[in-house]
Amino acid sequence: MQTIDGDRGTPISRSASARANLLAWVVLCSTVLICALIPRAAQAGEGTLSTTTIRVPLTVHVAVEDGNAVVDDARIEACVREANAALARYGVSVWVRAVVELRDTTTIETPDQRLALAKVARRDGSVHVFFVDRVELATARNGDQRVSGMHWRYHGLSPRVRAREYVAVAHNAPRTTLAHEIGHTFGLGHDEDVDNLMCSCKRGESPSFSARQGRRLRSGARRFLDRARPRAQPRRVERVRFSRAERIELVRQVRAPSRAERAPRTSR
Repeated sequence: MQTIDGDRGTPISRSASARANLLAWVVLCSTVLICALIPRAAQAGEGTLSTTTIRVPLTVHVAVEDGNAVVDDARIEACVREANAALARYGVSVWVRAVVELRDTTTIETPDQRLALAKVARRDGSVHVFFVDRVELATARNGDQRVSGMHWRYHGLSPRVRAREYVAVAHNAPRTTLAHEIGHTFGLGHDEDVDNLMCSCKRGESPSFSARQGRRLRSGARRFLDRARPRAQPRRVERVRFSRAERIELVRQVRAPSRAERAPRTSR
């Protein structure tokens, strides 16, 4: 006895039909099982991105007052270690490329001081971090307000400092402040949760970034590296000056030919 496949009209044996039904049943069961396991796996691995780590360099500027640095190397290492502990979960890390002294500025209180630091924070592919004695922000609502740190970016028209940005951290700020300001650098805003690193408040004992923030951190780190890389300077064209006699000679050479010099017209 044979069974006819209605689409093709070809005979197939009963045993082949049974195998096909069994295979379809196995595929169906496997699909149901996979659909049941995927949400659990996603929940278990929520907030973890198993991808290549994006490494962002830091250029650390340390204010010097009366011959003494406002922070020591151990303090810098502790802040960087705290930041990397929060960033590593999302495939981002920061590392200190250079530590340089900052002798002209120990506090950041006025717009002129903030603009002066922008001239130091050159676009060299790194996040410029300034450790200073004090950071203050003036607001119309609260007046002068002392803060632990800030992320500052120039949005004016001056070509000398266009699009420059940096991070400033007070010498006595919590160790999580650097991670908070790096979050701003990579595009994160403030959060109201006291257990979140982006909370502009007295944070909990073990604050962290959320999974949603982690995804934005990665894309923000890529955007930062793109906008912070050095740009090729336009070539400077030297201006050539000619004497009056040379200008007259140049005009004579390029002037239209006289009637006698023109080629004679041919008549038909």
